[in-house]
Amino acid sequence: MNRDELAAYRARFENELVHDILPYWMRYAVERGGDGFYGAVDLQNQPVLTANKACVLNARILWTFSAAAAKYGDAAYAEMARRAYHVLTTYFADDTHGGFFMELTPDNRPADTTKHTYAQAFALYALCKHYAFEPAPARLRYIQDLFHLLEAKTADASNFGYREAFTRDWQLLGKNRMADHDEPKTMNTHLHALEAYSALYQVWRAPEVQTRLRSLLLLFLDKIIRPSGHLGIFFDDAMEEAEASRGICSFGHDVEASWLLLDAAENLGDPIIVERMRAVSLRMLNAVERVGFDKDGGMFLESSREGSHLRTNKHWWIQAETLVGMMNAFELTHDPRYWENVKLCWDFVDRHVIDHARGEWFAKVNRLGKPFLIEPADDPSPYYRNDWKIDPWKCPYHNGRACLELVRRIDALMDKIENDSRMELV
Repeated sequence: MNRDELAAYRARFENELVHDILPYWMRYAVERGGDGFYGAVDLQNQPVLTANKACVLNARILWTFSAAAAKYGDAAYAEMARRAYHVLTTYFADDTHGGFFMELTPDNRPADTTKHTYAQAFALYALCKHYAFEPAPARLRYIQDLFHLLEAKTADASNFGYREAFTRDWQLLGKNRMADHDEPKTMNTHLHALEAYSALYQVWRAPEVQTRLRSLLLLFLDKIIRPSGHLGIFFDDAMEEAEASRGICSFGHDVEASWLLLDAAENLGDPIIVERMRAVSLRMLNAVERVGFDKDGGMFLESSREGSHLRTNKHWWIQAETLVGMMNAFELTHDPRYWENVKLCWDFVDRHVIDHARGEWFAKVNRLGKPFLIEPADDPSPYYRNDWKIDPWKCPYHNGRACLELVRRIDALMDKIENDSRMELV
C-alpha cells in the first residue's frame, strides 16, 4: 500500500457518499408536499405513506447532513440539515414534558410517546453536530437543557449508568424495547449515550459533561467490555451482565465500539483512559475479526455461545462499521493486515450491499451476498425490514458516517506521509 492506493480508495469512499448515499436521501426521503421526511421507502424507491415517522431516523438524517454540509459547504446538504432540525424540534419535541417522542403518525401527531434514552441520545448527538455546523446561542441553550433533562430523568442515581425507557411524563417503564427480556439496562443505549456525550463535549466543554463522559468510558472499560474483547449485551441495575446475554456476541456493536470508544477517549483527553482504550480497542477489533469476519470481507451479524452458532447474515450497518473499525486498527498499528481488511470489506460492500440499480444499500444480504428482498413473518431481525430501503432504523448515518470517517482518516494519513518523508506505513 502506498500513497496512490490510499488516494484511490479515498476517491471511492467519497464518490459513494456524494454520488449515491446523500443524493438518494435528498431525492427519495423528502416528503412531497410536506415539510419533513417519509417514515419508510420501499425497494422501488416509493414512499410507504402509512409508515410512522421515527425520532431515531430523523435524528440520524440531521446528523448526516449536518456533517456533510460542514465538510463540503454544499447548500443542498445544509437545506436537508435545516429541514431535519425543524422536524426534530417542531414535531418530535414534547413541549409539555421535555424530550422527544419515539414515533409520529404520517401527519406528525404523536404515535408512540415513550421516552427512550436511546432515542434521546440520538437527538442530542444530532443536535450537537448541527450546532457545530451552524452555531447559535439559542441552539446551544437547547442542547444544554436537553443534557440537564437527561441527567435528571434517565441517570440512575442509585447505581451505574442510565435507565432505558419512560412514559411521556418520565415515569420509569419496565418494558424495554432495546432488550430481549426487558432487562433494565443495555450496552446499546450506553454506547450511544457515550457517543452523544462525546459530541456534546466537543461543543460545550463543561465540567459536568466531562465528568459524565469519563464515567461512561470507565463503565465500558470496567463493566461492559468482557475480558474477551466482546461487549456484554444486557445488564441488571448494577450493570452486571444478565445471564441470558452472556454468550451473545454482537459483531456490529463490537466493531463499532472499537473505534467509537477510542474516539470518545481522545476527545475527553485523559491520557490514562486513552492508553487503556487504545489497547482495548485493538483487543475488541481482533476478537471480532477472529470469529465474525468472513473470508470474503463481510462481517456476520452475531453469534451465541461465545462465537459459535453463527448468524451469518451480513447487515448494511455492520459492514459500514467494519470499514471504520479496520481503518482505525490500521492507523493504530500500521499493520497491513488491517488495510487489506478495509479493501476486502469494501469489495464485498461494492459487489453485494450497494444497490447499484436503484441507489443506497440493501438492508441485509446473506452470507454469499444475496440481498433479502422479501419480509417474512418470522424475520429474525425485526428492527428493520428486508423490503424497505428506508425505515425507522435504516438510515444514512452508518454508511454516510463511515464514508466521512474514511475520507477524514485517509486525509490525515496522507498528510503524515507528506510531512514526514521517512514515514512508511507498511
